[in-house]
Amino acid sequence: MAKNIIKHELVEILIPRGTTQTKFNFPDLPNLRNVKLLGVQAYYNRIIPFSPITQNNLIAKEDFLNCYTTFVNYAGREFLKQSPNVIFQTVVNNFFDTDKNATPYEQDFKTFVGQRVNYPKSYVEFSQNIADFGKDQSVMYSIYYLDPLEDKESTTTFKHKR
Repeated sequence: MAKNIIKHELVEILIPRGTTQTKFNFPDLPNLRNVKLLGVQAYYNRIIPFSPITQNNLIAKEDFLNCYTTFVNYAGREFLKQSPNVIFQTVVNNFFDTDKNATPYEQDFKTFVGQRVNYPKSYVEFSQNIADFGKDQSVMYSIYYLDPLEDKESTTTFKHKR
């Protein structure tokens, strides 16, 4: 029996230096067009200090706690609306962040059931202006997905894990 491979893509949203915007769209992600979303994990500067893609600093945890993600599907519906980024965290990340700002409510990365996300229409919002450190910053996500071109069966590697 063939098993599907769960793939991963690291995604970065640029926050330009000196911006007063509070809403930023995901970039167009050709590798993630029409794939089935299975999981999302988000990062801030105490977990990963800078982006391996652009070398930008990641946003501070204080900004991360005021960051909300909205995913839009190809029909134009927001199936995940203004979801706090802390739900995209794992408890393991808290081992590296144990000061007074650590929170016990960060449980596990959010799982999905194969929704298809239109990334250029999806976005992150901040409830207040982001701290400006005089340089570009980034919001970074890990996206876990199934590629429809390789989706021969409805099973995944998680289902057959032993």
